[in-house]
Amino acid sequence: MQGRAHVGGHVTLIFSVQDEADNLLHQGSRGAGMSLDRGVIVEASAKPGSGQLQIEGDAPSNHLHRLVFEELTAFEPKVNDFDWTIHHSCELPPSQGFGLSAAGAIACGLAIQRTLQIEEELARNRAIHIAHRVERRLSGGLGDVAAIHAGGVELRLEPGCPQLSDELGGPGAVLSWFEPIPIVIVWRTTSSQHTSNYIDDGEWKLAIRAAGEHSLFGLREGRWDRNRWSELLAKSAEFAERSGLLVDSGRVDLLHLIGSALAGSGHADGSLLSRLCMLGESAVIVPKEIPSTSDWQQQVVENLQMRNLGATAAFVASDALNLH
Repeated sequence: MQGRAHVGGHVTLIFSVQDEADNLLHQGSRGAGMSLDRGVIVEASAKPGSGQLQIEGDAPSNHLHRLVFEELTAFEPKVNDFDWTIHHSCELPPSQGFGLSAAGAIACGLAIQRTLQIEEELARNRAIHIAHRVERRLSGGLGDVAAIHAGGVELRLEPGCPQLSDELGGPGAVLSWFEPIPIVIVWRTTSSQHTSNYIDDGEWKLAIRAAGEHSLFGLREGRWDRNRWSELLAKSAEFAERSGLLVDSGRVDLLHLIGSALAGSGHADGSLLSRLCMLGESAVIVPKEIPSTSDWQQQVVENLQMRNLGATAAFVASDALNLH
């Protein structure tokens, strides 16, 4: 018996920490960002047994999958009737602000349930519910699960897991729109800090919340659609500066390197913009205007790699829960 899930990651451009609630499903963040068509592939295989779990591949740790397994067993006790092998494969580097722990948790929940041939809508809802709880148990991403569930370019109006059914989910509220926007994802190839280093620190939490609420205020007014793209990009640059995250961890230097690569690839005209991913030492390069062609991506990737940065071309994903 086998099941597979390919779930896209997520880039947060603006966020405000909202983690005071006792209920994990009510914790999260307001914010904005975009789902990616690159993320995590999880393949699950089962044979009759007693609930043993073996994890293979490039997962940063086994803890995430073991928590998903534990949470899923509460919904589906027959999970324990089998021994499981979980193979985890990252398409982007972990701990760099690409939402890979959220994507990995969702993908693990989906792959196991698909192995058991659980009806797809129920499997999706459970996977989102469980992944949100697991992320909060690990002090990981606050809004990545809700954002990946929404897909596209999202605006998270209220924190928490979105309501999924009568029994599943929480009070989270998310709007989204989709356009297949070409992007280039950029990261330092050195190690980065875990999200918890920021959101568990009182001073960072206050600074991020104040900057996030200020930047989100205007975005929450009016219709959320593709006409808000330039406003989102302007507000995300403002958020990075106001929060203090811009000058932390050498992020200014990263943006300078990206600027040099854009000039080197013939794109110093302002048609492409770079925005920091929160909370990695990473960024996305996006077109200033949409719709946009994708003919610029490869040349930009090559110029970034010449500067010893990790880089790959990608697109905004409409359904990040079910990539091919």
